[in-house]
Amino acid sequence: MKKSTIALAGLFSVAAAVASAEDAPKVVYKPLAIGALQEFGQLGRGIYKTGPTQPGEVWTYDWIDHFGAFLTKEAVVNDRLFLTGGIGGIFQFRKPEVVDAGFPGSQHKGFFLGPTKAMADYHFGDPENPKVTLGAGMFMYKYNDDASDLGEYLYRSGAYPNYTVTGGYLLVNSAAANLQGLKSSLHFGNFKADLLLTTETSLAPLYDWSLGAIAGYSIAGGLLDLGAGVNFKRLIQVKPSRTSPHTDANGYLSVGGKYYSTNLNYYDNQSDFYTQKGTAEGTAKAAEIQAQRDMIDSLLDPNRTPIRPEMNYYTSAGIIMMAKASLDFKKLFASDLFGPQDLKLYTEAALLGLKDYPVFYTKKSERMPIMVGFNFPGFHFLDLISVQAEQFKSPWLNNTAQIANQAIPLPHFPIKSDLVASEKEWNDLATKDDLKWSILVQKKIGGYITWSAQAANDHMRLVSSRYYYGPQYDHNEITVSKKDWYWMTQLSWGI
Repeated sequence: MKKSTIALAGLFSVAAAVASAEDAPKVVYKPLAIGALQEFGQLGRGIYKTGPTQPGEVWTYDWIDHFGAFLTKEAVVNDRLFLTGGIGGIFQFRKPEVVDAGFPGSQHKGFFLGPTKAMADYHFGDPENPKVTLGAGMFMYKYNDDASDLGEYLYRSGAYPNYTVTGGYLLVNSAAANLQGLKSSLHFGNFKADLLLTTETSLAPLYDWSLGAIAGYSIAGGLLDLGAGVNFKRLIQVKPSRTSPHTDANGYLSVGGKYYSTNLNYYDNQSDFYTQKGTAEGTAKAAEIQAQRDMIDSLLDPNRTPIRPEMNYYTSAGIIMMAKASLDFKKLFASDLFGPQDLKLYTEAALLGLKDYPVFYTKKSERMPIMVGFNFPGFHFLDLISVQAEQFKSPWLNNTAQIANQAIPLPHFPIKSDLVASEKEWNDLATKDDLKWSILVQKKIGGYITWSAQAANDHMRLVSSRYYYGPQYDHNEITVSKKDWYWMTQLSWGI
């Protein structure tokens, strides 16, 4: 950890030295940027509260209202050093809203204030068209220009446990990741690449550093764009014992050539569910699971097993890989009928964790979200009509309960009373969330106003009235099965 700290300090020192290279710097202050937005809509159907001790609740026709405003100021030093700072806030009500007098009620507004951007960027070469830039700070990052909602997996997903998110405190026009750290960009002709060293500030374990690289190449004047990237997530661990806890709740071992988890809740929650069903088949399955649980419990008990078998442990560190492609059919013929975003076919796929682990992360095919999208022609009346679909065949719910509450990099184990997450079989809701979709339309009005509307069944999370970790979202995505969906409209303006 000392070496990484020294390296980071050195990078910042170099940037400071470059910035102060001239005794009398020329400073140009850009006009203050001011903006605001209002978005509102309705959750047609969704699921709240799927957590470690809380059963999921199905809600229908729940109203959603978000308001945001921001200020941004930029200064340019010696035509090369770009300093940007901004502050903003998003105001919304936590979900679900429970009507009750006093503290049990949850109809209270959440205020999320903070820096929208705080960045220092140095341009090498031509200041207006730099070949290389080097920057540090907090910034929004987006590497897939075509991804309007789904996608952007490198920085909106996790490896262990597998999860992915869309939106944020805002749901529309919110497909970028909010990052903190260092960023360098290269741009030579049709080739471009980014190198990022970022710190984790939203989901436990906090402060680990990740190293990412993204490269792209444009062919035939933009007819075909190809890209690939990798994110060595949690490569530099601030506290390794939190990134990979060496506890029974996070272990696995081999017995007779078969691997078992040493997390007893994994067995207890299943056994309790099937016992609760009260059927002959359920009772038999509960007995089978209980026998596995008793075997593991015996192996972990020093009074019954003095020499404990060798154990291994899961980690939240992992390698996320991404590939993307975009085909712009407009480049095949000359026509004034189409707008810049029309007639684009694009895709993005990712592998959320290169390494397999026993029991929970055994197949790479189950850790691969694949997104496909197409922009239908708006004929200059609508600027964007984006339709996206995604397939993600994970056998687990898209849930961050264990990593958030206990710093254990395992999937969520539904409790016996959660008959939303487990209807006919334990955790069978996870078999119903493989397909996602999103439709976004957008129209710019003059140079200062943008109207957007979105309908989707995506990976949306809303600020929770029950959970308060990290960004304070619900553990689970709200729209899970094919029955779940929402619509939103947004009006934004800025000068």
